[in-house]
Amino acid sequence: MEGSEKAVRNYVHRLSFRTGESVLSARYGFNARNILEFFRGLTAAWLVWVVFMYLGFYAAGDSLPDRFSTSAFCPLPDALFLNSSSSMALMTAGGLIALFIFMATSLKVSRLTFEQLRGDQFYSGRDARKFCRSNWKPLLMTPVTILSGIALGVAVIALLGLAAGIPGAGPFIAAVFTVPGVILGVFIVLALAALLLSVFLVPVITGTTGGDTFECLFELFSILTSRPFRLFRGILAGTVMRVVALATLLFFVWGAVSLFGTVLDSVSGLSGTSAALESGFSRAAPDLVPFYSSIFSPVATTSHGEGTWTGSPGILIAVSGTAIFLFLVSYWFSSCTAMWTIIYLGARHSRDGEDLLLRAEEEEYREFRRVYGSTDNGGDRQEK
Repeated sequence: MEGSEKAVRNYVHRLSFRTGESVLSARYGFNARNILEFFRGLTAAWLVWVVFMYLGFYAAGDSLPDRFSTSAFCPLPDALFLNSSSSMALMTAGGLIALFIFMATSLKVSRLTFEQLRGDQFYSGRDARKFCRSNWKPLLMTPVTILSGIALGVAVIALLGLAAGIPGAGPFIAAVFTVPGVILGVFIVLALAALLLSVFLVPVITGTTGGDTFECLFELFSILTSRPFRLFRGILAGTVMRVVALATLLFFVWGAVSLFGTVLDSVSGLSGTSAALESGFSRAAPDLVPFYSSIFSPVATTSHGEGTWTGSPGILIAVSGTAIFLFLVSYWFSSCTAMWTIIYLGARHSRDGEDLLLRAEEEEYREFRRVYGSTDNGGDRQEK
């Protein structure tokens, strides 16, 4: 189903829908708009986490100034926090909201990648955000539906366990329903796998098809069951190339930071500029990184070497170093979303023979003709 038979086979993209094409994600992920969207999304998710965690510490009776002095912008739960039910509820709520922000960001970046694959380099972040506002519901309802199914399945098995406790007849009932119970358990395990993949696949399915919750559920389970090895090979190929690309990007960023710090220190008489930049994230998240950690050598244990970078200037340069770290993380997730987008387009074509990129082009053309009219009498673009 590659669109209408009358449609011109003029592919604006260069995808052949092979498994190995997921390596292109390293290139498509390195796009300023895509990285910027993830930078914004990750920052928003991080701030949500910080706010809800500090609310949790407040609910647990902790001193917020003391907590901030030790945890800064990445507080993690401790024994006091874990013993408070209200704190755990706040942490769960914050984590779920942050996860939804991550999925919404993936939806926007997937749509950007989809349009870039079509050859539309003018599709903007504003367009992607508008698309997200119109198509965000599957991001929420698909996981909720899967979780409801899992809960129902577990409840059925629990009900069978209650029946098994009936004196005399209980063991007989359990024996009769053992095989159906095991089969139900297989479906629950499959649903758990789908729930995990939904974090990455549902934004991609929505971003490429604009489908509703039902379509996302159908596509998610269909791709998972019909093309599991294609998914595995695509993830493997794409991840290897993305690791190589990230290592290359790290090398260039390290060179830029080192050059900037060396020149600035030499001219200004300051010292430790590079070290202060590289250790910025460890100062913003001391609970997560409880020792000096360079962006480029995360297991380093040497001293900070911050020199004159203390007080307010030290805070500002730590923020700059954290921004550099978030840029690198944003590229990783941008390329991850591009990888899943390319994998899904290939899996959909392999399963149904449908080119979603060509379908989007035809739908856009029909909408254009509906709005502006047409001079021909045909239903689709005609071959010359």
